[in-house]
Amino acid sequence: MKKRGFTLVELIAVIGILGIISLIVIPVVSNTIRKSRTDSYKIQINTISDAAKLWASDNMALLPTEKDDVIVVTLGDLKNNGLVEEEFKNPKTNENFSDNDTCVVVSKNDLGF
Repeated sequence: MKKRGFTLVELIAVIGILGIISLIVIPVVSNTIRKSRTDSYKIQINTISDAAKLWASDNMALLPTEKDDVIVVTLGDLKNNGLVEEEFKNPKTNENFSDNDTCVVVSKNDLGF
């Protein structure tokens, strides 16, 4: 009589192999996801910085005349001028950036003047 199916030893061996593979793969995947979120966050911050520079170049009259003086531009100001998207999300928390909390300091030094 032929037996169909796997023995207990074969099943335990397969489960053990799958466990070893998961111990190797899961940290690699989670590190890759964490790195991509960090990279995405840096890109978001660079986008905000570039938008602040565009705002400054459009509003040269509002910039301080002294070389070391600065002006603070909020993300809400950048949104109102159409320089960043309305739904600007933080990739680390998947929540929208606050219009008031995220601020950029612009000076004439930032623009190269």
